[in-house]
Amino acid sequence: MIELNKTDYWIFDLDNTLYPAENNLFSQVDRRMGLFISEKFNLPYDAAKNLQKQYFMTYGTTLKGLMMEHNIPPHDFLDYVHDINFDVLQKNDDLIKSIKKLRGTKFIYTNASRDYTMKVVDKIGLEGIFEDIFDIKSAEFNPKPDPESYHKMVSDMGIDPKCAVMVEDIARNLIPASKMGMKTVWVETDHKWSSEGLEHKFIDYKVPNLADWLKNLVKD
Repeated sequence: MIELNKTDYWIFDLDNTLYPAENNLFSQVDRRMGLFISEKFNLPYDAAKNLQKQYFMTYGTTLKGLMMEHNIPPHDFLDYVHDINFDVLQKNDDLIKSIKKLRGTKFIYTNASRDYTMKVVDKIGLEGIFEDIFDIKSAEFNPKPDPESYHKMVSDMGIDPKCAVMVEDIARNLIPASKMGMKTVWVETDHKWSSEGLEHKFIDYKVPNLADWLKNLVKD
């Protein structure tokens, strides 16, 4: 297991990581991405979803593809896709207690916006726990897994990668973190994109349930 006395920084992804993928919050965002493209380009929904998938795989996020290919203003897209129902989220007391017990400074590193992140964090009871949030605007809209985004993140947050752990549900997003010297924790989900780009040599821990894993990690 990870030696807590050697871990100074914990970097958590947000969606499907700090809450269970089964909550299907991100499925709402995913659907609204398709609707945004459908409405913007007058495409049938299925065709819009195919284009969304293509941009996600090529650019790391749908937004980056829309910006690069169509010069879409990022805030128009983010405001639209994050207009969702957050009531599907619930607090997980075990997760809250375990993250609080972790030695080291905690951060959130997400391809989402700060406003959306704060709404999620408040809903799941993790407000006041994280030192800072590095969101897609902080990354200058260069999303994970673009290595440039990771280097900016650790620089802006004052993180030594060799003393850090990154927790993430999308396996390919852990590759740059591992190459920088971080320990990596993959929260595996049933979503297809969770394992796309998986390279086991860059994964230190595979975790089916983050709350249970952290509870065991910090138990007295």
